[in-house]
Amino acid sequence: MPTKPQRKLPLQGARPAYRTLQGWALGTLIEQGAVKECEHHGHRIDRADPAAWNRAREEAWRNPFPGATPETCIAAMEEVMRGIGDTCPDC
Repeated sequence: MPTKPQRKLPLQGARPAYRTLQGWALGTLIEQGAVKECEHHGHRIDRADPAAWNRAREEAWRNPFPGATPETCIAAMEEVMRGIGDTCPDC
């Protein structure tokens, strides 16, 4: 009894890692260690580490968000940092 071959679905293109400039900025800050997450509540916390902030700025300058200038990316990181405190509000 012959069997039908299974149809394979077309491969979908990979989505970009970040969809928005603000998401990219937060991800870059976390990757470079300028921001961490509270282990208990998940809120973002500013680590107040100038070396990490400088690494994040350098990364934004070398590898900006697609379609954005390095200056725009650094401004987005500064905006994200203004919304992050140095303590978890729930701790």
